Amino acid sequence: MKRVLIAMGFALVSGNVLSQELPERLSLPALLRLVAERSPRLAVERAGIEAAEADLVTAGAIPNPTVSIGRMRPNGGVPNTVVDASRQQQAGVELPVLIAGQRGARVDAAEQGVLGARARVVQAANEIALRAAELFAGLQAAQERAAVLADAQGEYERAAALVSGRQSSGMASRYDLARVEMEVAGIAVRLSDARADAAEKSAGIAALLGAAGWRPVAEGLLAPAGLKSDLPAWQALVAGNPQLLAARREEDIARASVARAERERWPVPVLSAGRTWTSDPFGAANYIGIATEVPIFDTRRGQLEKAQAELRAAERRRTALETEIAVELRRLLAALELRRAALARFESKVDVRSPELRQMAEDAYRLGRGTLLELIDSARTRVDARVTDIDLRALTVQQELRILALTGGLSG
Repeated sequence: MKRVLIAMGFALVSGNVLSQELPERLSLPALLRLVAERSPRLAVERAGIEAAEADLVTAGAIPNPTVSIGRMRPNGGVPNTVVDASRQQQAGVELPVLIAGQRGARVDAAEQGVLGARARVVQAANEIALRAAELFAGLQAAQERAAVLADAQGEYERAAALVSGRQSSGMASRYDLARVEMEVAGIAVRLSDARADAAEKSAGIAALLGAAGWRPVAEGLLAPAGLKSDLPAWQALVAGNPQLLAARREEDIARASVARAERERWPVPVLSAGRTWTSDPFGAANYIGIATEVPIFDTRRGQLEKAQAELRAAERRRTALETEIAVELRRLLAALELRRAALARFESKVDVRSPELRQMAEDAYRLGRGTLLELIDSARTRVDARVTDIDLRALTVQQELRILALTGGLSG
């Protein structure tokens, strides 16, 4: 139990130290750099490269020789029916000889395995970078929503104070006060939800880096990058898609495995050499020989057919992935155009940051030229418009991030 508590304490201290080293405020480039350097999941993927490199060392090794030594003494019967001496000793060595190119095929397959492991790391880095960028954009949006709703909460509270003053002077009813207090409670709930969303996104970013006690804040306002929706240009870039590159590496690995299986079908001859000598009386003889397997019953055809089947599967996966990526690119670009058009239309018709609308509504109600419902409706319309603007920008940024991830532009 004591050891468990010590381990838990060490983990908490380590997490706190890591959290202290990380910045409290983040930009997207800084976040992507931190993810590339500190992501635990990416560290696990990188360990696969070390395993593949170890396989390469194994594949390049030359078979070990086998050394044998023995002694024989006649036991029973007439001694010279076995050997005309009191005892006989022998020593020998056997060496497998890879004359069919098995070692070269193994090395080629292992080298392709290393390249495949590196491609999988790049693919994982791209996926983690997209996740981090989406969380960052979501955090920016949640922070903006919280700021808008906090401002709206102050406006509703001022309206409630205004209604309360008018109600004290007999110019407003108790219903008016209750109605505006309900709006204050409603906007408080929306503000709480926005802050909870921001906390969730911040915790998600911390989880990507394995820093439990870290709660970063996103810098800047959420803004689309303005990517061009030129399909031919993106089609040229999509060849660098990390998932597609990994699929091609898997195809190369399968092809090298077929070549290795073809070489492994050949038997491996074993050269042997040794010396035999006797004592009482002394006599000696040297010998040399060769032994090889005769592939009559097991020709290792099954291993070759399995490797060929895996190659066909890898080719089909790569072809299917190329088609899927091409379709996905067109879909994302089309959706990006729609998102941009919707955002442009909205911003051209609605001035979400105009302070004049709020002041006009409050003055009209104070002077008795407007009703409470008009005051509430004005405040609610402005809040909804600003939140809608944030949502439209968030959707546009999300489309841009997915397009960049499709071409490997985030992790690169």
